[in-house]
Amino acid sequence: MKPRSSSSMRPLLVGGIVGVLGALGFLSGALGSWSDRATDRFYLPRAPDSSIVIVAIDDASITRIGRWPWDRAVHADLVRKLKDAGAIVIGYDVNFPEPQDDENDSALAESLRDAARVVLPIELSLVLRADGITYDPKSVVVSISRLAGAAARTGHANPSPDPDGVVRRVPLQVRDPEGASSVSAFALEIARLAERAPAIETIPQDRLGRTLINFPGPSRQTFTTIAAADVLQGGADASALNGKIVLVGSTAPDLHDEQIVSTSYGVPMPGVEIHASLLDTLLSRRWLQAVPSWAMAAILLALGLFVGFLIPKIRARWSGLIFAGIWLGILVSAFLAFDRGWVVDVVWPTLVLGVGYAGVTLERRLAAERERRELKTAFSRYVSSSVVESILKDPSKLKLGGERRKMSVLFSDIRGFTTISEGLKPEQLVEVLNRYLNRMTEIVFTSEGVLDKYIGDAVMAFWNAPFDQPDHALKAVRTAVAMQGALAEMNASKAFGSLDLHIGLGVNTGDMVVGNVGGTQRFDYTVIGDNVNLASRLESLTKEYGVGIIITDATRKELGKEILVRSLDKVAVKGKKEPVLICEAMEIASGASKDLKTLARDFEAALDQYFSRDFAGVVVSCNAILSKHPNDVPSKNLRERAKHFIEEPPPGDWVGTWVYTKK
Repeated sequence: MKPRSSSSMRPLLVGGIVGVLGALGFLSGALGSWSDRATDRFYLPRAPDSSIVIVAIDDASITRIGRWPWDRAVHADLVRKLKDAGAIVIGYDVNFPEPQDDENDSALAESLRDAARVVLPIELSLVLRADGITYDPKSVVVSISRLAGAAARTGHANPSPDPDGVVRRVPLQVRDPEGASSVSAFALEIARLAERAPAIETIPQDRLGRTLINFPGPSRQTFTTIAAADVLQGGADASALNGKIVLVGSTAPDLHDEQIVSTSYGVPMPGVEIHASLLDTLLSRRWLQAVPSWAMAAILLALGLFVGFLIPKIRARWSGLIFAGIWLGILVSAFLAFDRGWVVDVVWPTLVLGVGYAGVTLERRLAAERERRELKTAFSRYVSSSVVESILKDPSKLKLGGERRKMSVLFSDIRGFTTISEGLKPEQLVEVLNRYLNRMTEIVFTSEGVLDKYIGDAVMAFWNAPFDQPDHALKAVRTAVAMQGALAEMNASKAFGSLDLHIGLGVNTGDMVVGNVGGTQRFDYTVIGDNVNLASRLESLTKEYGVGIIITDATRKELGKEILVRSLDKVAVKGKKEPVLICEAMEIASGASKDLKTLARDFEAALDQYFSRDFAGVVVSCNAILSKHPNDVPSKNLRERAKHFIEEPPPGDWVGTWVYTKK
């Protein structure tokens, strides 16, 4: 099966693509409202700057003082009482764009001049442009000049709602369309008048010049608030106002000066409290700033690649739980970053994580199915369909990499095939060969063996790879016996016409190297090593001993009593220095005749005499065997060797090894 070096790169490629798309989506500003709403959930209540106090024009005050709008003399009285209580700065969030009457206007103007530290609001019609926020000079709403001139400062009181209608940011300075002048935010002017304003260049702002308000808490629950009526009627504790920055404004719902903000949770926040929240942000320097776009894009790309890297390395059963943990980790990290002043988008990372997980998981499943098909196609050439299905059901059994392991290998070869092929036409030869190989292959597959290759008319097969088969030696020998029996049946049925085919088989068991062997363009799943070569030599030796199947003693030791086996000889084959005890696998033990079992026993007794140098005894024993089995070639060979050694005794260090110098 051809390895795919690119298979490990596909998940990374899918994850990378998801990361790039996520980064581009984020940079485009898509889903910005979703991201803002998710970030809104990171606000936790905290104590605001203690110097900020709100004097609320609430429903109770309107009920007690009178119908809104109040006379300006009432406002003048409120400013005067706040000054007398010790307020250091007063932000009076009420606009007076029209004259009332001379008496009331004069009273308020005098009170503003006397207080000396009052900021009045300006209402602008903001215009959003690509290069920033400007305002329409024709739509400015400001208090009459008599009052505006009496105030210490003025500042715009316009929040800048996001597209979803939520106030999160306020432009600190708004320039006119020509850029000749600018109007600062109401809260910024209050901070400046209190001499606690930071330098504007040190305040984090977005590309439109807006700063994020770090809301200290939900609406109507955060700042110290005193009813305006209590101040006017003397019911307020003056010490609560002494040394404070006081913001006066409407909190009565009927006056419609309220907006949905990040911490609203469905309850609108009065405008005066929005100004107080921005003022708290300015005084406390608790800045909130978005992570730079380039950094966020890099995070999304890295997250996509991480997903592509991680999924192939974890088990599918744990992947969902692990990725849920990663998502929680993203949320916790974003929350901790928010607590330190950094706003991290969580929507796009969630999308990249989710889509990346789904995409890479899908790619893995498609790859697994593709590999399953390739595996099935590849191994169908080597093993039976049942073995292929077993591998596909449990791929953990499969080990395709090069490894050394104990295995059994079988070689078979048709006797005299060269002579046979010379007497047949090519098409007849192919027909005979295909019919023979097809049947032999079926037998290999039935025993769950791997068909390594055809070498002309020879068949090579092995067991105990690519998955474990503890009884691999028995399977190999049973296959050899079955091949002999099947060929005899084919000859009897004239499957090859007038031809009778005969084969020799060699089986060996031992350590071998198995794996994909070859070049990058073409390779095979095969076994190599000395023990493989020995099996091939054994198949050749079957001609010398006149038997059908020769196995090694190493194979015999793995068979138990399942196979009737007799020892044949101790040989040193070409290419190996160490002698090998070889045996004949005669028959399945349960089906062997009594006569065949006697032959095996008597021959092994004669062979023991041979190794003991009792050559005369060998001749007697072999004659007795041949009287019953006149065609038993091993007995004939052993008798001839014994006669030879009677005439020419072997050297003193002889241990019974017969040396072969040809393959």
